[in-house]
Amino acid sequence: MATHMIDSGRIKAAGALLWRDGAHGPEIALIHRERYDDWSFPKGKAEPGEHALVTALREVQEETGHRAVFGRRLPNTEYEVLGRPKRVRYWAGRSVEEVEFTPNEEVDRLEWFGPEAAAARLTNPLDHGVLEVFLAAPAHTFPVILQRHAKAEHRGPLYRDDLARPLAPHGRQQALSLAELLAGYGRLRVVSSPAVRCVATVRPYTDLRALTLETDAALTEQSYVHAPRAVVAWLKDLVARREGTVVCTHGPLLDELIAAVLYSPDLGGSVRLDDGPTLQGKPWDPATADQWANESIAPGGAWVLHFAVDTDRTGLVAVDKLKP
Repeated sequence: MATHMIDSGRIKAAGALLWRDGAHGPEIALIHRERYDDWSFPKGKAEPGEHALVTALREVQEETGHRAVFGRRLPNTEYEVLGRPKRVRYWAGRSVEEVEFTPNEEVDRLEWFGPEAAAARLTNPLDHGVLEVFLAAPAHTFPVILQRHAKAEHRGPLYRDDLARPLAPHGRQQALSLAELLAGYGRLRVVSSPAVRCVATVRPYTDLRALTLETDAALTEQSYVHAPRAVVAWLKDLVARREGTVVCTHGPLLDELIAAVLYSPDLGGSVRLDDGPTLQGKPWDPATADQWANESIAPGGAWVLHFAVDTDRTGLVAVDKLKP
């Protein structure tokens, strides 16, 4: 419901396909706006400087009254409003509380629909693409977030023990921003390299959610140098637990892990749904996968892996990027 725009060009907005478990599968929440007499997913414009994920969480809460835990990215929609381009970023969001809807200044009705009824009720044809991608994979997923530590102080004689190297001022701000973003995925297990810069990256999130912060020496750069593939086996064991988890570690390990996720049969390749996992809400594309497998995510960034839990096997459903 925010009315602010981040710049004078593209209108930036975000929202979610809000869903809950029904007697015959997922039910999708659609909102009716009296002003436009349309049915759509909850969404709205970003406040200045607001992260799209935070916008989406806020808009769902404001327009529906529901608190949601977010899952995978869904396709963006893009269209023009009074001659200006507008982009809406979408996530799948599971309602985690039953609340009675109260009409507000933007939304006068909220109703829950099965998939076919939702498709029939949606007003904007662009929204059908969002719904179709959601329905193409299992609704229930758990995230494994491969988090790179935030911006750290430079290596040098001041920090002879590299494990003791702290976050830079910008990195500390990134860590605070990440706490709000990670909270959007719910209450997650947190496992970190014992390096000070890694622990400090996820500490604001564990403090915010009153969570235990575990450390594991297998996630250090030193361990990686001695046994580069060991971290892949470590991740495989983690995924087998089927538990939402944040893993905070270092760039070289993340490079190894994302390549394994995209191409290793044990971590997704042989259990992919259809052609492959969606990539940032878009259909599987080998060229994009190759690019991602060969790029390093920036400090403070993360790969968000979504694995299905309501199938006979733990399939990789989606891979998203998260930047603070």
